[in-house]
Amino acid sequence: MEATSTFAIDLALAGSGHGATGGHVPGHGPATCLNCGTHVPERFCGHCGQDAHHTHRLNLAHMLHEIPHSIWHVDKGIQHSIWNILRRPGTTIRSYLAGQRKYHFPPLSLLLLVTGTYAFLFAVLHIDIVPPRDPAMPEAVWLAQKDAASFMAKYMSWVYVGLVPLIAIFARLFLRRGGYNYAECLVIVAFITAICNFLTLLTFPIVYFYSGTPQVQLVSYVVSALSLGYATWAYGAMLAHTGMSLAGRLLRGFFPFLLGIMLPSMLMGYIMMSRQPDAVKKEYGQYLLRKQQAKAAPAPARP
Repeated sequence: MEATSTFAIDLALAGSGHGATGGHVPGHGPATCLNCGTHVPERFCGHCGQDAHHTHRLNLAHMLHEIPHSIWHVDKGIQHSIWNILRRPGTTIRSYLAGQRKYHFPPLSLLLLVTGTYAFLFAVLHIDIVPPRDPAMPEAVWLAQKDAASFMAKYMSWVYVGLVPLIAIFARLFLRRGGYNYAECLVIVAFITAICNFLTLLTFPIVYFYSGTPQVQLVSYVVSALSLGYATWAYGAMLAHTGMSLAGRLLRGFFPFLLGIMLPSMLMGYIMMSRQPDAVKKEYGQYLLRKQQAKAAPAPARP
């Protein structure tokens, strides 16, 4: 039975109007779908969706044509999604949720691609987001901070993907006036987080320039503020159709990203610090105490 089916397919391919050259049939007349056998009056099969006319035997010319064709379509979807969500997050994401999805890159795929690119470049360029050691800071504490930063850089893409369900819980809470269910909040969070990471990608030249310098910490704070600012505006834009004031939308848009990122980061920092030896904890506590005392001490009198 299998041999007969294969032979039938071979005959269909051999007898196709496309032949081995892959030419187009004028007008896309009636045909039979080689995937499911359904009669197709025009071009695409209404049962399985396969193109019923462009099913000629594969050859090298066809594969060379498919490479730029596939890349162009992927780039178009990514560019369309990033550009529109960057400029009009509320309108674009609500349209996607309403069913206008043909020209958009899938949200989770977009998040994985952008964040994966970020993590890859971070590792390849060997960016160091920890400033040089303060002479007053114990070396063991400084090394612990560098280890934590290296861990975050190495697993950045998985950390962000893993945080999407948590951020979606906060989005469901603070965007409830918008009428979004939890699944829709997952889509919203995936899109907005992907754009936040894309904005971070754009700042890579600056971060790389200041890598390992005393200014890198300030640059990291500025980049984080940029992401938080965009996320606040984007989440707030998801409530534009509710008639709420701009201040009310921004207030509700401020918390999903902040709580979804900051709380796990603080928890992770606490866990990593608690796993350090007691000597490191003691030295870190003494270092913080010395810093507080230095701040509280009166400034020396000018001569």
